[in-house]
Amino acid sequence: MSAKIYLTIIILLYVIGIILLTIIGKKKKQSIETYSIGSKRVNPIVIGLSLAVGMTSAATFVINPGLVYLYGLSGFIGYGIAAPLGIYLGLIIMSKKFLKFGEQTQVLTVPQWIGERYKSKFFTIFYAIIAFLQITFAVLIVVGITIVLANSFGVTYELVLVLVLSFSVLYLFFGGGVNVLLFSNALQSVFMILAALLFLFSGPIFLDLSLSELFNQLKEIDSSLVSITNPNSLLFRDIFEVFFVNFLVGVAIICQPHIISKALYLKSEKDLNKYLITVVVVASLFFFVLFTGLYARVALIGDLVKPDQAISKYINQTFPPLLLAIVTLGIISAGFSTLDNILVVLSSIFSVNILKEFLIKIKPNLDEDKLKNILLISSKIFLFFLAVIIYFFAIDQIYYPNLSVAIFAQNGVYGLFVTTFWPILLGLFRSTIKKIFVFLASLIAFLIHFGFYYLKITIYHNNPGATAAFSLIISGIFVLCIIIITRIKK
Repeated sequence: MSAKIYLTIIILLYVIGIILLTIIGKKKKQSIETYSIGSKRVNPIVIGLSLAVGMTSAATFVINPGLVYLYGLSGFIGYGIAAPLGIYLGLIIMSKKFLKFGEQTQVLTVPQWIGERYKSKFFTIFYAIIAFLQITFAVLIVVGITIVLANSFGVTYELVLVLVLSFSVLYLFFGGGVNVLLFSNALQSVFMILAALLFLFSGPIFLDLSLSELFNQLKEIDSSLVSITNPNSLLFRDIFEVFFVNFLVGVAIICQPHIISKALYLKSEKDLNKYLITVVVVASLFFFVLFTGLYARVALIGDLVKPDQAISKYINQTFPPLLLAIVTLGIISAGFSTLDNILVVLSSIFSVNILKEFLIKIKPNLDEDKLKNILLISSKIFLFFLAVIIYFFAIDQIYYPNLSVAIFAQNGVYGLFVTTFWPILLGLFRSTIKKIFVFLASLIAFLIHFGFYYLKITIYHNNPGATAAFSLIISGIFVLCIIIITRIKK
């Protein structure tokens, strides 16, 4: 059978599996609480799998390996080693305290957590609005899925994009929110693990490349491809960009709503160790998929292709039909797992943190059960608005990317987590700091990140990771000064 037939069959089976999970979820009673954070009865290993697949989306399987294809070993070290180490450290440091305070206040979203921590409705609404910068990452995901499927089936990007967004939104609209999402993520993790293993062994098996032969061939193409740094790149020019920037970004990146909020799904602190071990083991395998970019550079002979297209071309050229279908299913699973998490989180934030405050103001005597029902329905309806916004951004990034859709996504989502980093970190570990200083730290981080990028300040301005690192460092100096001054006054 041809690759298209295999792929069609496997995708149909995948869709049927998701539909069955949706039907099962539909039978259970839903509320805004179960839609946002689930029933808190799910095994911590399943939640850990959900976070592992949620962190490693189409960015890890398609887009970032394309940058490794373009820039070489330095890209793999930065995105595949330094960043994950930062992520794991951030999760270990923050998850326990985040869960503990969440249990005390019964919060459903990250902006609500920040608002409750600092007793400020303004904080809740402000950080809810900032959270929508995560749309940029959703755009990256659908672009990655769309490019792979459109190239595999030989159809237009527009058609695939509509089908991808429609499937995701309809499944979440009719499904059971987080509970169904967690089990669908567990199913998706199986396909992703298979795909990750095929990616990692594709070089030795299909290209007959040993590690030494791979590096020798890369060196013949360009010696900078096998160097720890790549002075000719735009993202990995020196040790600062390769190691420090990506590690610091990794620590802060967990402040994205769909990552740090996973801790709220746990039943108790006793589940944390199983949850974290699962995340580290499974996510590490996924991050090593970026190594495939080096295989692609050797395999794709001729003119350089656009980095966003490299992995799609590599798998279509390298894998036999059945394995190509399995790998493509893994990529689809990687994309949908994160996309679904983002859509659920953003729709919950809209209803719980923005619409709820508005309804309470105009109808202060509204019955609580009726209010919760309105919030649940509005969360699901808001999914369609998100899909429309994502569609138009995605079309633009498919045809007119600035190097890669990764730059667009990083610029937006890094702006999100540098803004929320200090409110979360200080909220976890400082009990006395004034909220005005917390807000100023957020504002400084936000303005520096986007200011350095758009005003082209320093030679690193084109790297969103570097501008995010600068924003965290400078806002961190501000926070440190405030803490020292406060101690001196006491």
